[in-house]
Amino acid sequence: MGTLAPDGGSPFPVPQPPPGADPNALASFKQAQALAGGPLVQARNFAVMTGANAGISCVMRRIRGVEDVQGSMAAAFGSGALFSIVSGMGSPNPVANAITTGVAFAVFQGGFFMIGQKFSQPPSEDIYYSRGRNMLKQLGLQNYEKNFKKGLLTDQTLPLLNDSALRDVKIPPGPRLLILDHIQSSQVM
Repeated sequence: MGTLAPDGGSPFPVPQPPPGADPNALASFKQAQALAGGPLVQARNFAVMTGANAGISCVMRRIRGVEDVQGSMAAAFGSGALFSIVSGMGSPNPVANAITTGVAFAVFQGGFFMIGQKFSQPPSEDIYYSRGRNMLKQLGLQNYEKNFKKGLLTDQTLPLLNDSALRDVKIPPGPRLLILDHIQSSQVM
């Protein structure tokens, strides 16, 4: 990270404030130092920003049980506010600057989240398991669909199912009996 170079390895010189500068000028110098303060300063700022975002996002997902735009924006607000505090960027009032930066991060993150949702494709339904999925849904056993997929028990194999095949995909005895009975009664018709 450039620790061997005398200037920290930064391609940009770190600006120094002139003596007796007014607070607004000092704020501008702090912003420049946060952006061009060398690789270690930039790494610290990036670590704070990404760590805070990931941590808050995980907590929000855990508390609310969903990953949505509100949780994403809350995480972005927190990471923006912490970035502002750690980097020392902005106006002489750190609280107002932290809130402003947090809001800006949240707005951008919310916009990116919504754009991502708009362009993401819904998962296409797997046509090889549609009859099996419907059968499991009718029997109230839809949580065993993943077992069918793991065992490659497609719609073509439904008439061939037996106790051994269902046991191999780790379906318990009760649901196995229901599935076999359903298959047998639908073949008779």
